[in-house]
Amino acid sequence: MLGKNYFETSQVRSFNPDIKSIVFISYRRTVCDKFMARKCSEILKQIGLDYWLDEDDKCMQTAQAQNDDIKTALCIERGLDVSFALLGIIGPGTFTSPWIPYEIGGARGRQRYAKPFKEAPPLDQPHPLIAHLIHEVDISKVPAFVSLGIPLTTPEEVEKWAHSVANILQKKHQRVPLYEAKRIQDDLGIQDIYERNSRLLKPTHRY
Repeated sequence: MLGKNYFETSQVRSFNPDIKSIVFISYRRTVCDKFMARKCSEILKQIGLDYWLDEDDKCMQTAQAQNDDIKTALCIERGLDVSFALLGIIGPGTFTSPWIPYEIGGARGRQRYAKPFKEAPPLDQPHPLIAHLIHEVDISKVPAFVSLGIPLTTPEEVEKWAHSVANILQKKHQRVPLYEAKRIQDDLGIQDIYERNSRLLKPTHRY
């Protein structure tokens, strides 16, 4: 179990996108969301994926020490630029923070660059490399746009998704066809997880 000492002793790191397959972890700095972010970072690390986490990044620590929102935004952009995937942590009060939608939207928008893929994933389908862990909150109250990624509800589902990401990104320098990414996800049951959880999300209302 992760405790206070784990948070205090975490190393501040720099990130090298040329040698790492980095997953951007988006979360609000509440106690429960921070705990889940760290738990997910351990899952990613065990599978062999590096991750971007704000409190581990030198750029972000400097920006937050200076209480500079512009620098904070630029650090987030830098983190998103070096990342190939995003895992959002969605808990109570997540969307009262302006930064979480900013990070999720930034990751989703970057799909047009099709970083590891031969072609960009269709906009009307969930992105294979974007997922959201929904915890300690009624999933029916979570906005439907979360289904633009893969909605997850347990650490076990996070682990399955992370395995699919690792398998996809192993071939990122060869530009993976989307059908191959889908096959990898089907083999790990990701499509079943997506269909089960996305049906429970808050319906979208037109305005």
